[in-house]
Amino acid sequence: MIELDGSSLTLEAVEAAARGGAPVAVSDAAMQRVHASWRRLREAVARGVPVYGLTTGFGALDTRGVSPADNRAQQRNLLMSHAAGVGRPMRDEAVRAMMVIRANVLASGLTGVRPETLEALVAMINRGVVPVVPEQGSVGACGDLAPLAHMSLPMIGLGRARLGGREMSGARALRRADIPLPDLQGRDGLALVNGTEQTSGIGALALLDARRLLSTAETAAAMSLEALHGLEDSFDHELALLKRHPGVSRTAEHLRRLTEGSTAVGPPTEGRLRDALSLRCAPQVLGASRDALDFVEAVLSREMNAANDNPLFLELRGGITSNSGNFHGQAAGQALDVLATTMTSVAVMSERRCARLVDEKLNAGLPAFLVGAGPDAEGLHSGFMLAQYTAASLVAELRCRAVPASIQSIPTCADSGDHVSMSPIAARHAAEVVEAAETVVAIELLLAAQAVDLRGAEPAPALEVVRTRLRDVAPFMAADRVVANDIEAVRVLVHSGVLA
Repeated sequence: MIELDGSSLTLEAVEAAARGGAPVAVSDAAMQRVHASWRRLREAVARGVPVYGLTTGFGALDTRGVSPADNRAQQRNLLMSHAAGVGRPMRDEAVRAMMVIRANVLASGLTGVRPETLEALVAMINRGVVPVVPEQGSVGACGDLAPLAHMSLPMIGLGRARLGGREMSGARALRRADIPLPDLQGRDGLALVNGTEQTSGIGALALLDARRLLSTAETAAAMSLEALHGLEDSFDHELALLKRHPGVSRTAEHLRRLTEGSTAVGPPTEGRLRDALSLRCAPQVLGASRDALDFVEAVLSREMNAANDNPLFLELRGGITSNSGNFHGQAAGQALDVLATTMTSVAVMSERRCARLVDEKLNAGLPAFLVGAGPDAEGLHSGFMLAQYTAASLVAELRCRAVPASIQSIPTCADSGDHVSMSPIAARHAAEVVEAAETVVAIELLLAAQAVDLRGAEPAPALEVVRTRLRDVAPFMAADRVVANDIEAVRVLVHSGVLA
């Protein structure tokens, strides 16, 4: 059971709920705070305190008053009008991550949400109701409004949702899951939509995938060092320490462990003092990626546990503010831009090693394009020629997606939203970069394993384990076959993290 308290949610817990179906619950102390904030909100309104989005309209309509008699209609209208998302549906796991993180924010007891509304959201998570949420439409300020509105539509009997793998109306999904429609009132509609949870939900899963991929990319680099008879001093312990970046030392240590016992990776010789940069700078590039992912993790961990909403109760001042900007996604957007550029660099270096492996002028005596056929059939078989093309194509796409989104502000809402973060775009691009980079690294592993087999010598013990796993899904290529099947089989292994 994952306990939500508004302050201690972890990335791993989000993944367990989003991908593994782990149940969630609001802690008793947090639920007490939720009840207290709902009571304080009602008391403030009764005293005549103006509250944005409850006694006023939304956005640039915040100078228009709203009668208490219209409150329920106002909150319902908000969800309907803001459900303006477009594009393909988000993946179920990303929607579940978004739901869990939003429930955690509401559990902070700082938003004034009605307890029954939070309980309905938690019940949807635990009973497998996954709203259908279009990917596009949020600008990442005043919250990820459109996707969170689509997430909330089933609570008012609208929208679409999946339950047990079947898509149906939101109303039917809640009926079948035995979840009563909550009576949205107060500022419930606004509390459900006014945060960064599409950004942080997609981003959290992308970061976890990136961590597994980065470790696997180090495995691929070690396999390429083995295949190309790389030099071992580039990842020497003392040398790595001299760079002073902690990630460099961690990557260098990983490469030493992976190549320990190798007969192919060795010291420099009189005729060969240096490797190409895609080999000898692996600690510096992949190590920098480790440090970057540490930064992204710190930002997203804070974002998931932040009070992302407006209005908010201020515990220290004991009042309520309608002037919070905590819904703004700049911090998360910038971090996810870093994630995209970081994993693009990982793929760029991996593709360069792919190109070296298939080039007979650069691969230290291996056949052109690593085809295993004899010399009399060299022109008959193309081997892994097009696998490198695919890696190059993916790298070009990654470079396009790595253009920062967090600098792309376009004013919204009659210029009351005159700066927005575009953080959901950063999150989606980061996830797409990680997914494509997985394929590039899979191609490198496929080529490096083929090269090691062509050498005919046993690799380092740790790399032999990797090669065996690869060969379980992609046998040695002695003659041409459909390469896409091998690439996809290895990509699945890479995504699972078993090669890390």
